[in-house]
Amino acid sequence: MSKPTVFILAGGNDRTTSGYGKRLANKIAKHASRPRILSCFFSAPESEWAHKAKDWKEWFLTELTQPFTYDYAKPATFLEQMDAADVIYFHGGDTELLFKTLPDVATLKAHFSGKIVVGSSAGANMLSTHYWSSSRGVLGEGLSILDVNIMVHYGSDDKRIGADWKQEEAEFKKLIGTDKILRLPEGRFVVIEGENITLANDMNDIEVC
Repeated sequence: MSKPTVFILAGGNDRTTSGYGKRLANKIAKHASRPRILSCFFSAPESEWAHKAKDWKEWFLTELTQPFTYDYAKPATFLEQMDAADVIYFHGGDTELLFKTLPDVATLKAHFSGKIVVGSSAGANMLSTHYWSSSRGVLGEGLSILDVNIMVHYGSDDKRIGADWKQEEAEFKKLIGTDKILRLPEGRFVVIEGENITLANDMNDIEVC
C-alpha cells in the first residue's frame, strides 16, 4: 500500500517562533525515521539560496532528534531531488517568484506522492486555492493542490498593508464568496493527510499546532 502524501501548512516566520521546530520534528518523525530533507527556496532570489540552505541545515540540526540528510533545490534537478526526498520544504518569500520557477501542477502532484510536503508562508500560498496577500492587500490564486483558502502571518503585528486583520479577512471572504478560511498565525501549522482532501466543510475542526 502506498504512503499517503502529508501536507503541512505553516503561517511563516518559522525559525523565530519558540517551539515550532520541536512540534514540526515530532510530526515528521511519525512518517519518516531518517528523513531526507529538501529545502526549496524558489521564492527568494537565487543568489540567496546557498546561504539560506546553510542557515536552515543548522536549524534542523538543533531541532530534529533523528538523523537526517539535507539538500536544497536547484531548478535543473528539482524533479530528481523531490523523488529522492522524504520531506520537501517550500520556504517563505515572494509567492509570485515561487510560481515562476515551479513545474506545472500535474508534475508537482506526481512528485509529491507519498512525501511530506511543508509549505510555509509563500509555500502555503502556493499549495492553496486562494490566499490573501497582506503585503500587497490583494487576493491571490494558488495552484489548488489543496482545496483551502488561507491567510498566512495571521494576526501578526508586522502588518504591511492593512491596519486590521478582521477587515482584511472580511474583504477576502467577500472576494472568494465563502466564510471557509484557514487562518495560520506565525509559527503555527496544520497537518493534512491525503492529496485529495477537501477542507471546505470542516474548517472549525482543524487543529492548529
